[in-house]
Amino acid sequence: MSYTDTDRCLALAGIFQAARLTAQLARRGMTDAPALSASLHSLFALNPADVADVFGGSDGVDFGLRALIEQLDNPKQRDNELSRYAIGIIQLAVRLAKDPERQAALGQDIGDLDDRRKAFDMQDNQLYAPLADIYQRHISTLSPRIMVKGEPLHLQNPDTAARIRTALLAGVRAAHLWQQCGGSRWHLVFKRVLQVNTARRLLEQTDKT
Repeated sequence: MSYTDTDRCLALAGIFQAARLTAQLARRGMTDAPALSASLHSLFALNPADVADVFGGSDGVDFGLRALIEQLDNPKQRDNELSRYAIGIIQLAVRLAKDPERQAALGQDIGDLDDRRKAFDMQDNQLYAPLADIYQRHISTLSPRIMVKGEPLHLQNPDTAARIRTALLAGVRAAHLWQQCGGSRWHLVFKRVLQVNTARRLLEQTDKT
């Protein structure tokens, strides 16, 4: 299957969305609820029709597209913490791809949770804890670990911590998708303008619908 610049941009937006969700949850204890829900449900998009379908449509990563533009359009004004999370997520996806056994176990656990989700009609707030557990068992033991910084009050809150781990797990899923689409860290350097222009076009399309 061939992938387009739009596909790569959507997947990259999924990474930046996860990074911004993580940062906001850690700093404020809250974030954009629709974006968090779209990222969460991307984990259960096991047989998507296309890249946009992973996020329930391109508007599922509008939050991430805006973050992508802000981070790549003017490097002098970027949020370094957000960039650190995004790069860390990409690095974890690379490590995971080199460990087929771990990758298979992760996929099995998400598949099992998806079965339970459908059988018991589980809502988002019932999924954060089991997804956080999956992240801790399969991803947090990889290096380099992502060190999340924020307010201790929020970081020590079990529900907020579970949401952060869910966002990071969704970020790793998006990074894996980005790599499948042919994305690499070089795109962040040499195709920065293309990514920004594509993100703007996608947001304009959403605004018109």
